[in-house]
Amino acid sequence: MAKELNERLENEIPGISRGVFVKSKDEGNGVYNQDLSSNSILLEFGGVDNKQQELFNTVDEFAEVFSEYYREVEEVNN
Repeated sequence: MAKELNERLENEIPGISRGVFVKSKDEGNGVYNQDLSSNSILLEFGGVDNKQQELFNTVDEFAEVFSEYYREVEEVNN
């Protein structure tokens, strides 16, 4: 799911994402609820050098991509 969403986002705005990093609960320095569901994802937007408006723009674009994805999945599952 995360890779599919990233691909769609990159198709809309190339270079917007740094990619998908898959980690198990044994990697990194925390378990960010990925132990609760095999379909959980952690999203991180921006960094210390980003302006607030850049973050808002990115979140808005992700929301559009996610909404489209969700509607497609919902159609298949119903």
